[in-house]
Amino acid sequence: MKIRASTVDGIFYPAEAAPLSALVGELLRLAESGPGGARCIVSPHAAYAFSGEVAAAAYRAAAGRAVERVVLLGPVHREPAERLCLPESEAFQTPMGSCEVDGTFLEKLAQASPRFLFDDIPHLEEHCLEVQLPFVQALFPRARIAPVLLGKPAPALVQALAEALRQALARDSDGTLIVASANMTLSRPLEQSARELAAALELIRSGDGEALLQAASRRSVSTCGAGCIAAILSLERLWGGRAEILKLGDSLAAGGDRRKVVQYAAIAFGNAKHGTNPDSRGTRDPAAGGEGDD
Repeated sequence: MKIRASTVDGIFYPAEAAPLSALVGELLRLAESGPGGARCIVSPHAAYAFSGEVAAAAYRAAAGRAVERVVLLGPVHREPAERLCLPESEAFQTPMGSCEVDGTFLEKLAQASPRFLFDDIPHLEEHCLEVQLPFVQALFPRARIAPVLLGKPAPALVQALAEALRQALARDSDGTLIVASANMTLSRPLEQSARELAAALELIRSGDGEALLQAASRRSVSTCGAGCIAAILSLERLWGGRAEILKLGDSLAAGGDRRKVVQYAAIAFGNAKHGTNPDSRGTRDPAAGGEGDD
């Protein structure tokens, strides 16, 4: 079996199974959003010291479902190209074990558009999907994963991704959770990051994925993963869902620099039950290492 080994263990999250499992379990236990039936979530991809509590709130919103497949959508950070990258690996590994890749589902996506390409290289170098896996393993240990990397947030690519997901899930969506791995802003001065966060959340609440992509193109928002969120918004427009902002956080809570602030949000779609203030902030004390930037 071809396995994609973990690459940011010991940097973004603990390198050993027991401490990692304990940390993820505690983050989920303390999450302010209760177990819900979310079918799509947005979760950050920074080190757990910076965004772990926010990620836990997103995953807890889906914990009430019987999830058999987790579709992971994330942006390419290094040398993004205008393509959608699917892994050749048959499993993704973390210190907590391996997640089996749902190859049959990936083939369905690939058949829907020539913009999909099986290529392990972007996946081997990318952290944004890896940091989601321990939460998947903790809550849905038997679920298979379908990792997809979006090269550039070009409207045509986003449309191809959303349409491929729509086709693949047309008769098989009940046991599927879709996760968009995204940080709400890049590293920005505090006041600028707050403005960009507010602008991005307004567009997400409106369900307007096209406007989010346009704002990202104009650089009025710097959401890392805007294309992945836009794909979810396209699906939710068909499914009749709306965004629920569960928890906000930023890199300052873990001792970050006010001149280099990254904003995070936990967002859920579809029957998510939560009991937190949308403006609730805060992350745990830094203990896992890593950077607040993405």
